[in-house]
Amino acid sequence: MGCGKGHKELRWAGFGNFARLDAYDLSPERIAIAQADARARGTANVHFHVGDVYRLDWPLSRYDVVFGDQSLHHFAPIESLYADVHRTLKPGGYFVLNEYIGPARFQWTARQLEAANALLSLLPPRYRVRWQDKNLKQRVHRPSRLSMMLADPSEAVESDKIVPCLGKYFDIVERRDYGGTLLHPLFGDIAWNFQEDSPDIHKWLQLCFEVEDALLAQKEIASDFSLIVCQPRSEVP
Repeated sequence: MGCGKGHKELRWAGFGNFARLDAYDLSPERIAIAQADARARGTANVHFHVGDVYRLDWPLSRYDVVFGDQSLHHFAPIESLYADVHRTLKPGGYFVLNEYIGPARFQWTARQLEAANALLSLLPPRYRVRWQDKNLKQRVHRPSRLSMMLADPSEAVESDKIVPCLGKYFDIVERRDYGGTLLHPLFGDIAWNFQEDSPDIHKWLQLCFEVEDALLAQKEIASDFSLIVCQPRSEVP
């Protein structure tokens, strides 16, 4: 769901573990690129479709696995989508999510902002240059809901419901939270400064990683990103 230009799907197909992979995206332009890439690679078992996941005729008990890879946080209402995924999975199938599960519309918590801005203030100016205008990033701000909706109405629209709504339809087999709570807002617009492989960059990145890990361990902040593997519940309320 939400395959974009199909880069991940074509890579997955290269592992040889799929008899058939159906991939959907709203954008005809992106699907056209994915289809052309599949033809160029000679990949016949990946089928790219233009489609709205809320208007698909989800086949009953069709798929062994359904993937949501950094796409579910763009979907709403999330609960009705879960019902469709539950219906289309075979008994014992898997629903695999790799997602942003943090505050909706990036409404960062006060603790997130405090810690992210403390780290930002420590970074040397050369690492705080914004890629758009080349000015220095001075603060991490909580974006207004209106600005979020104007920039992208789907961005993190119901991200805070992704995990709470799972339990009605799925049992979690495994969950691996991987943070991003500070790193995501901190490195927004300035991540491009950290591309070089240098000891100095490694030093500053390691500091940021360790601060986030420490706050996560102390439960002062919650993980904003998670990899979750689920199976459909046999009975749905």
